[in-house]
Amino acid sequence: MGRLSRIFLLASALSFPILSLFPADDRVPILSIDLRPLGYLPPVTERDFRYYDFLRGAITFLDERTLAVSFFKKNEHPGLSRRDGTPGSEVVFHTIFLDLSTGRVRDQRAWGNAANAATLQAFQDGGFFVQDGEWVRLYSKELQEILKKNMDVPGDIPPRFAVSPSGRALYELQEAYDAKRGWLTRIDVLDLASLVSKKFKVTPGHRDETVSDTQIVYWLAAAVEVPLRLFVYRADDSAPAKSPQLFERTSGTAIDIAESRCKSAAFVSNSVLAVTGDCPHLMLIRGGEIADIYAPEYRFGGEIQPSRDGQRFAFARAQAEDPPTHVRNMELCVYDLTARKIIFSQPIFPLPQHKLAFGLSPDGSLLGSQTDGLLRVWHLSFQH
Repeated sequence: MGRLSRIFLLASALSFPILSLFPADDRVPILSIDLRPLGYLPPVTERDFRYYDFLRGAITFLDERTLAVSFFKKNEHPGLSRRDGTPGSEVVFHTIFLDLSTGRVRDQRAWGNAANAATLQAFQDGGFFVQDGEWVRLYSKELQEILKKNMDVPGDIPPRFAVSPSGRALYELQEAYDAKRGWLTRIDVLDLASLVSKKFKVTPGHRDETVSDTQIVYWLAAAVEVPLRLFVYRADDSAPAKSPQLFERTSGTAIDIAESRCKSAAFVSNSVLAVTGDCPHLMLIRGGEIADIYAPEYRFGGEIQPSRDGQRFAFARAQAEDPPTHVRNMELCVYDLTARKIIFSQPIFPLPQHKLAFGLSPDGSLLGSQTDGLLRVWHLSFQH
């Protein structure tokens, strides 16, 4: 990878006690909460584990003061589910809203029955989008419902939704099978106020994707070979007519991505794309230039959680010597694009048994992490 600007990173390990409220300090959390008294229900059956696997946006900052923490909770009043979305199953999709200035629960909501499609994602203004199964909702940052809609699902697979890192764009992605063309993915660009589709595009079936305000970058479900090939749909219809590939296969960027043997990509902002996942690389691509955060002693996870201002992002990494099925050491890190370095690193302890979620506040000053039933929030310094 001779074309890369390579950055070698050294590990840092910090320990801290598990307490409730601390002064602002990078070394200890300002907030630590046991979620079990608030209703957190650990998974028991295979179906429960699947629910947590599909839950997205479990840690979502609405603004610098309000943190939404989502999990599954026992339904106190099970019975018949009604058409208006009133949940009746034994387990429901639930969110608590924490006031970070006091550490107290500001509000809480049970959205609907536990399902394989559950998400809460924030918009630029602090409002947010919720999906529970076939129901979607829009809420203001004051937690007032703006819109509730039942999605017309033409099969057994519910749609999935993605909000861009800036919170300015919302996409719907729906899988369908065509007898001639195989699995297809329909991409809809949604209006943020009405959830009405403004335009759509049908592409070959996705294995996964990441979105920005104007683009969706995806990799194909049928392409199971290791070299990661990225395709792009541009909402302004400016994609090349010949091929939807993000980079030409013979380009230096495509070759570097293939040689890294990373397995996923994620937008940090409209101009920065991170390529990583089950590899010792975290490649930051901006305008065709690549900075490779290379740490051979680590294996980076594929999840990237950026701040809405696009200046910082959080990620997890494990020791390279640990097999993926038996990880013994994990770290949660925050990288600052201005400082060009990791500004925060903490061991993840205890290790997650079934759920690890994390996220940054809009300005990147706060980091929230959920390890199973334990929530922690850290204050991050802006000194570079």
